[in-house]
Amino acid sequence: MPNWINLAHSPLFRFTLALLVLGLLRLAFLSIWEMASAAHQAGDRRIPYVRILTETLGWSFPLVRIRHTRWVYSYASFFFHVGILTTGLFLGNHIDVLQANFGLAWTEIGKPLLDVLSLATILAGSYLLLHRIYVISSRKLSKPMDYILILLILDIFISGYIAGKSWNPIPYNGLMLFHALNGILLLILIPITKIAHCILYPFIRLGTEIAWHFPPEGGSEVAKALHDPERRRI
Repeated sequence: MPNWINLAHSPLFRFTLALLVLGLLRLAFLSIWEMASAAHQAGDRRIPYVRILTETLGWSFPLVRIRHTRWVYSYASFFFHVGILTTGLFLGNHIDVLQANFGLAWTEIGKPLLDVLSLATILAGSYLLLHRIYVISSRKLSKPMDYILILLILDIFISGYIAGKSWNPIPYNGLMLFHALNGILLLILIPITKIAHCILYPFIRLGTEIAWHFPPEGGSEVAKALHDPERRRI
């Protein structure tokens, strides 16, 4: 049996997936706990939950909004995310691995459509990488991990796309082993890097709103911290 198949059915893969799920659940729990604590201490508890939910859903599908600012970058980012989610969740081979390990399965998307999405993701990811390299404002905000994550995702998509083609010049099993190892590394990094926004995003707008509902006397305490000479020395 090829090494990549052994790896996909190994305790290492199951441990990695458990680490991913538990790590994301931990982040979600901590976010909810902190927001609940902040809301309990807020001076003004009239938090517009319905409006926040509507705005969050609106930004989850931002095709209308993103065309107004840096539309090329915004569309590239949007399709990059769509490609990652769609191919990751609905590729038949991925579903087979989950079913073999955990008994989970759902309807897959046809390979021709996924091939198109994979190419779109590769192009979008390449643009985002070049944007970080060559656009000064983006380069100043980028950290080494930002480049590593994009390169890792591109490695996964390019290797997976090429492996299934008849013109693939690289031995299939070796390329798929590379693909599987990169995939496992990405799963490990998700809860400890900015990709964790996949679970934290729904809480961002609510957390920001709650943060501005200060506790009683909170404004006075902030003013003292900013302007009191003794406190400033601390």
